[in-house]
Amino acid sequence: MKLLNALEPPVFEKHLVLPVLKSWLLEQAEVRAAGMSGSGSTMFAVLRTGEDGTALEARAKAEFGSTFWTVRCTTGV
Repeated sequence: MKLLNALEPPVFEKHLVLPVLKSWLLEQAEVRAAGMSGSGSTMFAVLRTGEDGTALEARAKAEFGSTFWTVRCTTGV
């Protein structure tokens, strides 16, 4: 699955951690897709069916720092 947000290129040029985060997310085994929401307030990952985000959340905090803010949610589908 590939997601497209036309604002990613200009935002990624200004905020260099965001493309690093997206690449890191896409390298994780449980991540099916990743992208930037809107104009950059949020980066998100779509996990594979039945995956729990707990392990991904822990690895993200280990990689990007303990103050890295994460939220796990579901689509209800």
